Parts: sequence; C-alpha cells; structure tokens
Amino acid sequence: MAHIVFEQVTKQYENGFVAVKDLNLAIEADEFLVLVGPSGCGKTTCLRMLAGLETISQGSIYIDGQRINQRSPRERDIAMVFQSYALYPHMSVFDNMAFSLQLQGTPKADIQQRVQAAATQLGIEGLLDRKPKQLSGGQRQRVAVGRAIVRNPAAFLMDEPLSNLDAKLRVQARAELSKLHKKLGTTFVYVTHDQVEAMTMGSRIAVMNQGILQQVDTPQNLYKRPNNMFVAGFMGSPAMNFFQASLQPAGDQLWIEAGTLRLPVPASVKASLQPYLGQPLVFGIRPENIYDPQFAPPGINPVELKATVSVVEMMGHEVIVYLALVDGHEFLARIDPRSRFQPGQTVQVSFDMNRFHLFDRASEQALV
Repeated sequence: MAHIVFEQVTKQYENGFVAVKDLNLAIEADEFLVLVGPSGCGKTTCLRMLAGLETISQGSIYIDGQRINQRSPRERDIAMVFQSYALYPHMSVFDNMAFSLQLQGTPKADIQQRVQAAATQLGIEGLLDRKPKQLSGGQRQRVAVGRAIVRNPAAFLMDEPLSNLDAKLRVQARAELSKLHKKLGTTFVYVTHDQVEAMTMGSRIAVMNQGILQQVDTPQNLYKRPNNMFVAGFMGSPAMNFFQASLQPAGDQLWIEAGTLRLPVPASVKASLQPYLGQPLVFGIRPENIYDPQFAPPGINPVELKATVSVVEMMGHEVIVYLALVDGHEFLARIDPRSRFQPGQTVQVSFDMNRFHLFDRASEQALV
C-alpha cells in the first residue's frame, strides 16, 4: 500500500502549454482514487508524472513520505495498466505476465507460483498457453491487469483500461476491478473520462478541468454538493440543467426568476441567499429531480410548470424527456417509465425545490 502526495505539481511543456497547474492531492494508502475529466484536462499527465514517464516542471511527488521526482520508473514500486494493454503478441499469456519478474531475476518457482495465483484470481488460468491474438478484449484486459498484479506493487496506476471493451463487458470489468481492489488492499489510481465509471468505482473522485483540480470528494458528495458549475455539469448523466437566473424578493417570499420560470426559494435557505439579491446567478437542477406530477414520490417540495415535449427516449427503467419552456429554453427530465409523455404535447412537470443548486454566474462557484 502506498500513500501518495502531489505537492504544488505543475507540468509545462516547452511550447508553453500548461497541462497540470499547482496540483495538491493526497491519495490514502489502499484507496481507490479516480481522476476524471474531459479529454485534455491533465489527468493522464498526472498519472504519467507519478509513474515517472513524464518529468515534473515544478513541485514534488511523494510516495510513503519519500520524494520520488528523480527516481526512475522501476524504482517507484508501481505498476501501470495502459489503455492499449501493450501485450507482447509473440509471447504466451504466461510469458506476458511473467516478463517483468524474469527481468528482475525472480526464481522460476516463484514466478510460476505468482503467475498461477494471479491468473486464478482473474479467472484466466485456462488461457496461460494462448497468444494475445487468441483472446477477446476482456481477456486481454485481464492479462494486462494480471501482469501488474504479479509484481505485487505498492500502487496500481490505470489509464482508461476499459475503454476498448464493449458496453456490457465494461460493466462486468468495473465490478471485477472493484472486487480486485478490495481483495488486494492496494492503492489504485484510475484515470477515466467516463463519469459513470468514476461514480461506480472510486472511493474518492478527483475532478479536473484544463489542468486544474476542481474538487476531490466521495462520489455521493460530488453529486450532491458540487463546488462549481463544471463539477455539477460533469458529474451525473444526463447532465444538470442550467438556467440563467436572479433572486428577487416579493413580500416575505424570495423567488428564483429564470426567464419564464418563477420558483419559490425554500424557507430553509432563504436567509443564506439574501446577500445575492439581484445578482446574475445560474439556477441548476438535475433531470432526476424533475417529475411527472402523477408519479412524483412523497417527501419532495414540488413546484409545477408547463413545458412542451420535443423528444422522448424510452430506456426501459426510466424515460428521458427533452422539454422546452415558452421562452424556448430546453432542459431534460428523467421520469417514471409509466409516464405517457409524447412529442409535441404540452405537459405539467414538477421541480423538486429541495434539490436545486445556485451558482454565481461570474465565478461559477456554488452558493447552495
């Protein structure tokens, strides 16, 4: 198990491009931390700097309290699983898994025992004599993971290892990697652009954008309490709906006004929002917090409004509905599959005002 710390780490290339800026991040021993963000956000660069495959422009990286900036990759006691798997096509599965141990001069009996144990753990013990071209994508992915396991490293670094798998196999492989992490009790640092992977696998998630760490927290906290609009829009599928808005008082009530929307602010947060009266804000609500009123669950704080249905996507266990307000603003709702919304209909929908978000429009920072 490795305790990993990024301290003021920056990566700037010769052309001036800054891939990672002032990264401060502590990864606990035996944690499954997921680095997530859009393509080009710097997450893979972070992984490569940790692995020793990229030099660090500024700052320091520590593993178990030891500064490793100048250490070679082989001296860092980590194993990396790449997106491409990088298996040697002319070698058998056994030889692919044993190769790093052979380079280290590990005794043959020890190699045999470690490869066999890893193969059994991953359910590929019957494939050890095959070549990579004889394997499916899922089997190759397991071999790549097995090659890392036999080294018994202090940390596993995984760079989008599931992206080459089909949708069904990815779901299965996610579960297998989560089980493997619990079984090994080793630090996992996992890079993906898929927020569903991040939410289902990570004990904590670090969200990055344009080389800057936006927020680090548990999946549930990131979903419920995003720090800013980027995190709010990136975590969750479909993405959060946003409306340009302002807060306006009327008597004892405080209202969120967003185009044709006029929504009452719950009494529980009214006092905390008083300083933002009249300021340009953004109102956010997730599609799953918008309901068909006849199937709305108990315990919500519903505010009903009219919208026109443009597209209906039947998903079996839910329905994704694309809606538009009178002023043309479009938004999405995830509603009960019993609903009978049809394209072209004008319908009533309920916003749950216990589950809304407000952001400052200039800074994009969360207020609620």
